[in-house]
Amino acid sequence: MSVADLGLLFMSFLVGTLVGLTSMGGAALMTPFLILVLGVRPVLAVGTDLAYGAITNMAGAAMHWRQGTVDMRVVRYLACGSVPGATLGFLLISRLRHYGYDVDLYLRRALGGVLVAVALLMLVRTLYGKFPEPRADFLKQYQRPVTIAWGAMVGFAVGLTSVGSGSLVAPFLLMLYPGIPARVVGTDVFHASVLISAAAALHIEAGNVAWRLLPYLLMGAVPGVLVGSYLAPRLPARTMRLGLSLVLLTTGVKLV
Repeated sequence: MSVADLGLLFMSFLVGTLVGLTSMGGAALMTPFLILVLGVRPVLAVGTDLAYGAITNMAGAAMHWRQGTVDMRVVRYLACGSVPGATLGFLLISRLRHYGYDVDLYLRRALGGVLVAVALLMLVRTLYGKFPEPRADFLKQYQRPVTIAWGAMVGFAVGLTSVGSGSLVAPFLLMLYPGIPARVVGTDVFHASVLISAAAALHIEAGNVAWRLLPYLLMGAVPGVLVGSYLAPRLPARTMRLGLSLVLLTTGVKLV
C-alpha cells in the first residue's frame, strides 16, 4: 500500500467521521480532496465520488426505509426534477468535451461555486437554526412545482460536480415542509440514493470512475461514519458545523 493509498484511506475515514458528526459534507469534502491532494482529474473525481456515494447512500436509505422515516411523496417530487437535472449536468460535460473545451477547468470552477453556495447555506443553518416558514397558501398552491424545480437545480449541480445531494436539499426540506422535521433526514438520504445512483450510472457508462480508489474510500468512510455517529451526542455539533462550513468555503474559493 503506497503513501497515497494510506492518505486516501485516512481522508475517507475523516470524511466519514465528519458526515457522522454533522450529517453533511461527504461529497463536498471528498471530491476536492481527490482533485487538490491526489491530483485526480475533476471529471474522474466527480464520477468516482458519485459511484462511492451511490453505494453508501443505498445502505442509509434502506435503514431509513425500514424505520419508516421516508416521505415518498416528497422523494417523488424531488426526483421528478433531480434525475433529469443530473442528466442535463452530465450532458453538459459531454458536450463541452465534444466541442474541445477544457472540461476539467470548467468543472473545477463549477465545483468551487457549488462549494461556496453549500458553505453559505450551512453557515446560515448553523448560525440562525430555523428557516422562516412559508405562508400556508403558498405551500398549498406551489409546494409541488417549487419542490420539483429545486430538485432540478440540485440534480444539475450533482450531475455536474457530485456535490449538493444532501447539503442543498436538507435546508430546503426544513423550510418548505415544516410539518415533517423528524423525517427530513430519512427523506433526504433516500432521495440522495436515487439521485446519486442515477448520476453515477451516467458517469460509469462514460468511463468517468477511477475504480482502483473505491475500495479505499469505502474502507475508510464506513468506519468513519460509525465513529462520527458515536461521537455526535458527545461533541458540540454547532462548532463542528461551523468549522466544516469554513473549510468548504475556503476550498470552494481555492477551486474557483
